[in-house]
Amino acid sequence: MSDFTYTLPFANEKYLSGILRELKRKGEIELYNFLNKSSLSIDNLGTSFYVDRSGRWNAQGINIKFYVNPANIDSLNIDTNKHKLFIICNNLIPGEVGFDLKEIVFAPDLSIDFEDEEDILTDLENKVGQTSNSILKRILPEDIREKGKYMAEVYTYLYSVENSLRVFIEIVSKEKYGEDYFSKLKITKSLENTISGRKEKAKNKKWLSVRGNNDLFYLDFKDIGTLINNNWDIFEGYFDTQDFILPKINEMAECRNLIAHNSYIGKTERDLLKSYYNSILKQIEDKFDDSINDVWF
Repeated sequence: MSDFTYTLPFANEKYLSGILRELKRKGEIELYNFLNKSSLSIDNLGTSFYVDRSGRWNAQGINIKFYVNPANIDSLNIDTNKHKLFIICNNLIPGEVGFDLKEIVFAPDLSIDFEDEEDILTDLENKVGQTSNSILKRILPEDIREKGKYMAEVYTYLYSVENSLRVFIEIVSKEKYGEDYFSKLKITKSLENTISGRKEKAKNKKWLSVRGNNDLFYLDFKDIGTLINNNWDIFEGYFDTQDFILPKINEMAECRNLIAHNSYIGKTERDLLKSYYNSILKQIEDKFDDSINDVWF
């Protein structure tokens, strides 16, 4: 009689999340990117020992099948990559479950629109991996590519932070002044010049996408702080003091400037972004009344 449960104590999605977290922790960023946005299933092969004459006699042999972007399958099937992934997957299965991992399998994710163009990160890796030109490999080494992927995550987070603050300003201002709120906000001459100058540049460069659907999108991160400061009478109800919100926006703006100039920011700066944004969100959430809460959250 067996004491095994033959059931994972977590859902497949949770298991995959743990695998991705371990890949990141171990610095296997390439593997992480190959498997990000994938899904997995567990195929039970029957009693482990009778599957291939190995494993515990009363355990169940399993394969783990990852459904991934077809463009990544060849890279994932490289022996070293499969071995690294096998070890992580196996280590995350509790012993009392009674599963003996036999193989890692990769299958195409048919939910992907195959008519879409290849994503640019995959295209970059393919250029480096397939080229016979040693110059490209010398001027675009692996550490630069890995830092680029890391910075893409940081940029995505900061992009969301900056634009959520714009939407917050819009919601609060509309509540106070109505649809024509922007004309009633206190805007410095400097900010007016910034907005008009950027609009003029956009008009002359038709091939570029417009910044957004209102003037707020022509203001940068630090400009957002200036606008809040100049209109403190309508924003003070959401923050304890100007000293709470403005230094945080200014420091995040410094990180934004580094990212905008393709500079690398480390874990300290990344954690600062998360900490400051979480503090701002918590403050806003606590102060919003129910009517705005329904729109904002």
